[in-house]
Amino acid sequence: MRYVIIGGSAAAISAVEAIRSLDRESQIDLFSDEATPLFSRVLLPYYIAEELSKPFLNFRSSDFFEQYKVNAHLGVKVQELSVTSKTILIEGGETYPFDRLLLATGGHPIVPPIPGIEKEGISTLKTMADAEKIYQLKGQRAVVIGAGSVGVESCISLRKRGMEVTLLEQLGQVLPTVFDEEAAAIIQKKIEHLGITTITGERAIQFAGNGHVQRVITESRELKCDLVVVAVGVKPAIELAQKAGMDIGSLDGITVNAQMMTNVPDIYAAGDVAETFDITRQANWINAIWPCAVEQGRIAGLNMAGKKTLYEGSFRRNSIGNFIGVPAISMGLTRADTCSTCEAGESFQEIKRRTKESYKKLIIRNGKLVGAILVGQTQKAGLYLTLLKKQIEVSDYLPLLISRTLNFMDLLPLIRRNADRFTETEFKEIMDTGL
Repeated sequence: MRYVIIGGSAAAISAVEAIRSLDRESQIDLFSDEATPLFSRVLLPYYIAEELSKPFLNFRSSDFFEQYKVNAHLGVKVQELSVTSKTILIEGGETYPFDRLLLATGGHPIVPPIPGIEKEGISTLKTMADAEKIYQLKGQRAVVIGAGSVGVESCISLRKRGMEVTLLEQLGQVLPTVFDEEAAAIIQKKIEHLGITTITGERAIQFAGNGHVQRVITESRELKCDLVVVAVGVKPAIELAQKAGMDIGSLDGITVNAQMMTNVPDIYAAGDVAETFDITRQANWINAIWPCAVEQGRIAGLNMAGKKTLYEGSFRRNSIGNFIGVPAISMGLTRADTCSTCEAGESFQEIKRRTKESYKKLIIRNGKLVGAILVGQTQKAGLYLTLLKKQIEVSDYLPLLISRTLNFMDLLPLIRRNADRFTETEFKEIMDTGL
């Protein structure tokens, strides 16, 4: 058996580990167009903030490839994938055969077509090269375009470097895909308390400056700056799959089945490039977050090595408390009225609890938890995570679920009644740890 993995981040490395748990000797060739291996993208803001040096960004040891007997081709771009000859073509013209292949190509940062976007001093934040570029840029003022998780963490990182920072978001709130309006308002206050200027409901229409960016022009103002970070999202890197004729889903990700296999036998996809079943939406979705990539890579690797394993599905979950100074977690749907994949007539219920220091919202669909937002008090997040993941009927427990004093013992009868939804290992862990 000869394995080829295209990609070098969470899904790819998780797949390597899964393959080697079953197959210790077959050849594995891994190709990544990034020259810097084994770094965690989610830690890049800490590097920019000068809180972590490069060695501490790694999520595996430097001898990982040697330890797992992987031929790592780093800084090498795969140009073409042939499904008929089962080969890949890399830069320089070399070809490599495969028996089973994993596409873990991740996503490309979205670069909006704003006039002046090509100027010096403007960068996305996705790769180590991006982080190094931002780290080396000097100046007093920065503008961050986009108030998603990457944008918020970037502006806080730059503020910690002593820069004057403005966060610009064209939608009406910060973290629009992660939290609802009430949670976002709490978080925005925390961001502004750090000395960051936040502008929402306004978009950049031009970058001005003589070669190097000096101003961001919006519809109503000009923001002076020495540096701009563009953080408006990512799109799946599907070029190889598309050229090879694989099925691409409605969200422009690679379509996979429960074994993470594409429509082409022996070719799999995992991570930010794949459309997988979303438990809360009951439809295919792209949840481009690190934990999902790790699990999808593991499932793909096991199946590639011959152990049939099914992926239960994904759902969005985000945590940003480390940066803003207040714990904040969301999981699943954050608004009942924005589930584009949900069927008409489904029964939704939103339950909220708000205090001076905290905010909690639960979203219930047809008696099951499909979303939760926790700001301030997040200690019981594991309880909600389990109920959501296993889609347990909770209609009779709603007053308990929203209460401030919720604990594991309150839900023990419910967990026991639904023991058949858990594997033996999962159930034992829950009983031992109490979530």
